[in-house]
Amino acid sequence: MKKEEAEHLRISLRGLDITIRPITPEDNYAIAEVIRNSFIDNKIDHLEGVSLHDPALASLSTAYTSDKSGYWVAILNDQVVGGVGVAQLLGANEEYGEMQKLYLDKSVLGIGLGRCLIDLSIKKAREFGYKYLYLETLEELNSAVSLYEQFGFEHIEGSIGNTGHGSCEICMLKTL
Repeated sequence: MKKEEAEHLRISLRGLDITIRPITPEDNYAIAEVIRNSFIDNKIDHLEGVSLHDPALASLSTAYTSDKSGYWVAILNDQVVGGVGVAQLLGANEEYGEMQKLYLDKSVLGIGLGRCLIDLSIKKAREFGYKYLYLETLEELNSAVSLYEQFGFEHIEGSIGNTGHGSCEICMLKTL
């Protein structure tokens, strides 16, 4: 069995069979579309200083190649419906990982997939040896903020590191 096959996670959520696996170059366009559509659906696509404008958005598979990083996509009926990444927090010491680009297609909202991806990111951050997991988000995404709180992320004053996401007014941290 290939390493990539061993890393596939198959889950059933409300009768839907979903596979979560590491991103491949073939997934780049689809996950970028999920991210773009999420910004449009949440009416936050006008904001600057958010992950929508990250230079690596079109090629996420090449942005997560270091030993202490990864990006995973959720697949339903051979379609990318979401994803999440973990990487070292830029501009912070090596104890800090960052949960990055957690986005879902609106067709899978409310079925528990976000919970699965958050749980996966926490597990992977621990495997990578991070002591803390950091994230930044927007006030408009209050349901996501509530979910992060349920996983033990705490609000902190000010940002850590240098994410380039100046419009994200909510910073959260979880001790792993």
